[in-house]
Amino acid sequence: MPFEWPKFGHVVTIIFSIGLAEGTILPTLLAARRRDVLGIRAGIAMGEVGEKLANPFLIVSIVFGVGAALTGQIDLTAPWLVTTYLILLAMFALVALGGFRHFERIKEAAAASPVDAPSSKLVRLLDSRWTLALSFLPPLAMAAIVYLMVVKPMLW
Repeated sequence: MPFEWPKFGHVVTIIFSIGLAEGTILPTLLAARRRDVLGIRAGIAMGEVGEKLANPFLIVSIVFGVGAALTGQIDLTAPWLVTTYLILLAMFALVALGGFRHFERIKEAAAASPVDAPSSKLVRLLDSRWTLALSFLPPLAMAAIVYLMVVKPMLW
């Protein structure tokens, strides 16, 4: 069996993309729980850089994924892959329906907050349900997607 370059390229580039995009969530959450304003600012800044670096990897991953589908290495209608699409759509919807704006508010409040103690506005934002949802749902979704991609369960 020949080496499946498109499939391999897709897997490698998507791992880089996810790692860069999601890799700062946990340290930023820990800083937020400690009410460490400088840590929150640093986490946000690292997250912004990670997202900028992740996007080219995501684009290349999509190209490799299409190549893998066109060469018959991946069935785009497989139940585990359709479920993955639905999870991704749900995550995009979460961000589009308010998540992006919420993160912008946190960024603005952290920038305006005194370093020695977070402002009441920053604390209110950090303690909100949006922050809880946006902190845990994307990593859980990524874990579910990795499970689906590795195990490829028969869902229907």
